[in-house]
Amino acid sequence: MAWKQASFITLWLIALSLALCSTFVFIACGLKFSVFHSGLNVAHQDFTDTTELSLYLWQFLPESGRWNDYVFSLPGLVGLSAFLASIALGSFAALRLEELNHHRDTDRQADMHRWDALLVGQHDALTEGA
Repeated sequence: MAWKQASFITLWLIALSLALCSTFVFIACGLKFSVFHSGLNVAHQDFTDTTELSLYLWQFLPESGRWNDYVFSLPGLVGLSAFLASIALGSFAALRLEELNHHRDTDRQADMHRWDALLVGQHDALTEGA
């Protein structure tokens, strides 16, 4: 049971990571869209984030004033698919964890009822013998 719970928690953490990565891609898409929609002449070197991923995103995003061009670009489609996968994985993991917790609570309640029945049965036997 513990390994199931750990695997579903791991799936949920993967979903969270996918959501964060897709957010980074959406921020890059929005930044480049706003730059070219406003007509500014801004290059990647003007920003302080110079990581390889941000450079890749900046180069592979289109230079357009239309939002559709960003959605259907390769980074936009990857970000969208990562976002949708994060929703699916996160929901699946959360539902399975809830199901495991429900089963564990049901087992605890059954154990409590068994102990209660045992204690009541012994109490009845002691009072009858006296």
